[in-house]
Amino acid sequence: MKLFAAALALIASSPALAQDYTATSTLVKALTGPNAPVDMKAPDICGTDLGTMAEIDGTIVIAFGDTFGWQGDSCPKFGPNWRSNVIAMTTDKDPSDGIAIEGWFTGEDGTAIEAAPGQHMLKFSSEQTKIPTAMVAVGDTLYLHYMSVHGFANMGGVWLCNSSRFIASTDGGKSWDKGVSDFGTFQSSFNMLALSAQAGTGNEDGRYVYAVGTPCGRFNGARVGRVDTQKVQDNAAWEYWDGAAWVADRAQAAEVIKPGVGEGSLVWNQGIGKWMYTTLNELALQLEIRFADRPEGPWSAPATLARGSDYAQAYNAYMTQSWISDDGLTFYYVMNQFGPYNTYVMKAELTPSS
Repeated sequence: MKLFAAALALIASSPALAQDYTATSTLVKALTGPNAPVDMKAPDICGTDLGTMAEIDGTIVIAFGDTFGWQGDSCPKFGPNWRSNVIAMTTDKDPSDGIAIEGWFTGEDGTAIEAAPGQHMLKFSSEQTKIPTAMVAVGDTLYLHYMSVHGFANMGGVWLCNSSRFIASTDGGKSWDKGVSDFGTFQSSFNMLALSAQAGTGNEDGRYVYAVGTPCGRFNGARVGRVDTQKVQDNAAWEYWDGAAWVADRAQAAEVIKPGVGEGSLVWNQGIGKWMYTTLNELALQLEIRFADRPEGPWSAPATLARGSDYAQAYNAYMTQSWISDDGLTFYYVMNQFGPYNTYVMKAELTPSS
């Protein structure tokens, strides 16, 4: 209860810029699981979550979180074949009728396997899982950022991390390295990231990869870092926004979005000339969207993207640039619901605030 009270107090005491847009969301179609538009038995994808994306060479690469397999023809929640971070690929750029996944990062038996194998130990014993938090494409390289989760608490939205790390693929997600070193320690404010290397205001030449980062869990605020696109895995090359300038000391990173923020996604919307940042707000039980002229902000007040009352136990809203209309007023995203424990393609429509 103290955690909730502290977070609510921070929100109440922090003025924000006015909303740029209001948003409404509608369900399009399941992306994974038994109701997906393509076969999910061959890759053994019965239930999964998250779905952070990056685009490379005309392909959308999707990283899912904890993933479970089928039991014969039955699809039990949290079934067999637990994997922590499976990778899917599609060239389908028209989400209006759903998205058909066309391939997976697989093992010899054809089932989807982990890019970064997790230990899958018991709760709070060592490492329970490795969860992908964000992915970005730079040239011919994909960078996937994951957090190593020590264990999930009984209270929803609370977990402890061991560390976080970037791993890379230079063949479109068909193979992955082990990374160079940990990016965040268990105390880091950048263990969960939203990443973008898009050219937009504040990154006109596409020189940087920007990261909007949070500590592990869903009751913290967000901070911003950036790095030269050629040095993503060089921790010393990263710099952080302190509220007035970019500095080398991560500890000086200023909180640009107040709690509670979880499972973020960052994208440049060319049609409206704004950066968009989507998150789960566990305190309000809804998905939210914010707008800014630059990746470091200032960020607008949140607009409701989807309510938990309409989509029970919904979390994450992962965006990608190809799913945004030319005028910027319509975009699609991947949402998860914990109850059915699967991912869904959602349509969002923006209306300028009066």
